[in-house]
Amino acid sequence: MIYTITLNPAIDYFITLNETLLVDEVNRGSHEIYKAGGKGLNVSKILSVMNIPSKAIAVLGGFTGQYIQDSFEEDPNIEMIPIPVDGMNRINMKANYGKKALCVNGSGPVANDCTVQLLLDEIAKINADDIVIISGSVMHGFPDDFVTALAQAVHQRNAKVVIDMEQITMEQLKECRPYLIKPNLYEFQLLFENDEINESNIDEYLKKANEIGIENILVSLGKDGAVLSNAHGIFRLDQPRTVLVNKVGAGDAMLASFIGKLSQGYSSEEALQWGGAAGNATASKIEDITMRDIEGYLPQMKVSKNNSI
Repeated sequence: MIYTITLNPAIDYFITLNETLLVDEVNRGSHEIYKAGGKGLNVSKILSVMNIPSKAIAVLGGFTGQYIQDSFEEDPNIEMIPIPVDGMNRINMKANYGKKALCVNGSGPVANDCTVQLLLDEIAKINADDIVIISGSVMHGFPDDFVTALAQAVHQRNAKVVIDMEQITMEQLKECRPYLIKPNLYEFQLLFENDEINESNIDEYLKKANEIGIENILVSLGKDGAVLSNAHGIFRLDQPRTVLVNKVGAGDAMLASFIGKLSQGYSSEEALQWGGAAGNATASKIEDITMRDIEGYLPQMKVSKNNSI
């Protein structure tokens, strides 16, 4: 079973402005969409699109938390596991105007000791060989070492840990010993504290990450595809230069599809193709995607193997 953990869920509110963004004036828009989100929940949604079941652990509070929970109530592929918290889950606004967008994220509620314990109690129920995906930001109130504690609890159950978080250090990853991480290029640069890492020199840093015990490193490169490094080698995903209209959730879709296909026994190359297809499908529209959307991009995803670790 695949578990997703969302420590700071949100409602994503999309609106298209009728004119260029105005400052200190009223902006009017149309084409409003509300999506229950948070990186872990986004992963569960894409897994469901691909008919892969998951259990979604999410910290929820207030009427926004109830909206998020209700949004998944009818999905037969997702078992929602709410962890109650005092307060109200955040709302993130994405205002699109022309080819630009204004993004404003809320801060969310504050977790307490009860929230922490309830979440750890759920981790104690997972089984050996399950996959637990920890992704997104961490709600205020969780201890600084909570992600490490979560990862260690997963290891105690002989399950796999996957991490997709911007605010994590290499030292923390050494303690977490994840099966896979999925940073974008900027986040990968932060891990090594080196903003000169680029597509031409990234291979040596991927190998360094593998050497400290991270089995799989999947770095998303936006319009330039992605690169994957594991014991089988280094793989590059090339994709068409299509017009992208929505960056929100594209990386989550790539991670969901990649992990989902690995869990079904697909090879690294095949899983990377599926990951690229789901990421591109998500980026191609603001509305929710379908399996047909993913399959439509699949033939355009090209994977090449560079060398061995």
